[in-house]
Amino acid sequence: MTSRTPLLAQFLRSRRARLDPASFGFPPDDRRVPGLRREEVAELAGISRDYYTRLEQGQGHQMSDQVLNSLADALRLDGSERIYLNRIARAATTTPGRPSEPVPVSDQVLTLLKNWSHVPAYIFDSNQDVLAINEMADILSPGYATYGDNILLGAFAVLRDYPDVEIYPESARSTVAALRFHGDPANPRFREIVGQLSVSDPLFRRFWSEHDARPLTEGTTMISVEGSEMVEFPWQILEVPGGFFMALWPVEEGTRADELLSHLRHNRLTGRGIRGPLRGWPAV
Repeated sequence: MTSRTPLLAQFLRSRRARLDPASFGFPPDDRRVPGLRREEVAELAGISRDYYTRLEQGQGHQMSDQVLNSLADALRLDGSERIYLNRIARAATTTPGRPSEPVPVSDQVLTLLKNWSHVPAYIFDSNQDVLAINEMADILSPGYATYGDNILLGAFAVLRDYPDVEIYPESARSTVAALRFHGDPANPRFREIVGQLSVSDPLFRRFWSEHDARPLTEGTTMISVEGSEMVEFPWQILEVPGGFFMALWPVEEGTRADELLSHLRHNRLTGRGIRGPLRGWPAV
């Protein structure tokens, strides 16, 4: 059994618990816990109850593509959840090798980040550690994207500071799901972040227990710029070479967000370039 096997078992149990028996035509009576029973999932997936029970008990098994697809169908997983299930199922039956050496962000990507100085942008890794950030993003989001140089820690810090801003809880939930989707539970930094928030933040514990796993792609957040009212800013995530991600905050011309960025460009930008490397950058 590998360290990933309990992860697979927990994910299967969490997805089974969220399903409505009535939607499958199963009777809702005499159910001590929410969701489908194990034998019902096994029936829907076309596998034996004993085999599925062993999976949920953390007994690693090499599952075929057919079984994985059948389980994904039975549990009604979406596209991101299917990708995650395949990844953790493969990892649960693979002997861990030696950790690979970290790869730095390429000079080309850093140059691109520097040249996009008019747009808030930064680069982060699978643990959501910010590795490099341009000046506009630094000015726009102190205490958010760069709190502790980690997006997830920043999201929960902002949520504690602004508990009444409606969008922040969902933003925090999304960052938790992204850490689970992209992160490696065997990575020391991953364990450090999860451990720190598990001790300090009840809301994180609740979100983490939901076992949601999906990447960050796009969305909006609310930011106050130099004492302004709270303004909605869109964001977009792009994958870049080396297993990294670039966050961009593009805004539509003529919006209040565009006005504020224009103000920052004319009054705050110094042309100093990017800040980095930050936490998580491999030592040379």
